[in-house]
Amino acid sequence: MRVSAFVIVSCLAVGVLPGVAFADPAQAGDTTQASNSNLDEIVCKNLPAPTGSRLGGGRECHTQRDWDNRMKEAQRVLQEKQALRSGPTGN
Repeated sequence: MRVSAFVIVSCLAVGVLPGVAFADPAQAGDTTQASNSNLDEIVCKNLPAPTGSRLGGGRECHTQRDWDNRMKEAQRVLQEKQALRSGPTGN
């Protein structure tokens, strides 16, 4: 059970967190604008190249609601990992 939960969290972290870590600072200020806009509007973002590659990362398009959900999920996973790391070490 623990192994499968670890695999799921790892897959989410690999799939979601790199996009968050390499977010374009110019787009970071658009959060208030996005909250006022239509959540069903399609938003396309350029993804960074994978580490160690010179080839582009591509382009990903989702609704603003999906981008918001991805960001919240990445934050939740990060907070869980930080809580596990700072938790009691006696177990």
